[in-house]
Amino acid sequence: MIFTGVVITACEKDDICPPDSGTTAYLKVGFFDIQDREVPKAVPRLRIVGVGKDITVGTFADRSSQTEVALPLKNYDTASEFFLVQDSASDSTGAEIGNIDRLAVNYQTNERFISRGCGYAVTYTLNQVTQNPGGSDPSPWILALEVTESGVEPQDTLHVKIYH
Repeated sequence: MIFTGVVITACEKDDICPPDSGTTAYLKVGFFDIQDREVPKAVPRLRIVGVGKDITVGTFADRSSQTEVALPLKNYDTASEFFLVQDSASDSTGAEIGNIDRLAVNYQTNERFISRGCGYAVTYTLNQVTQNPGGSDPSPWILALEVTESGVEPQDTLHVKIYH
């Protein structure tokens, strides 16, 4: 009986990872009016797909109007790229016919120990964010961008402003 009591009290609270522990850091991107840079402006029928992926990022409702999105960065690499599609739609063959721009994000990864139950969290330090690398898009909808916070941690801070 005494042995059972010792075993029960030997469990530590940090063996469980609470959902609000902040282990996932997303790149927060806001969309703003190019004419009035302080005014949020929704992107109509927005779709975002990681370059080389077949599915959308899954952090917001696909093909919905958004003024802000959270993008998952690769924690095993130092770069992530995304196709951002304005006015996303499919033709009769299923091909995308919206206005597609490409966003390239280069960063450093940093591991931070949370607890035994949660393990490590990866945070990021942005090095460079560019739209349409190589300048190959003849009609971009992203007209400018600005990095407002280079440290990407589990928080609600906006990291990048995209103007359109």
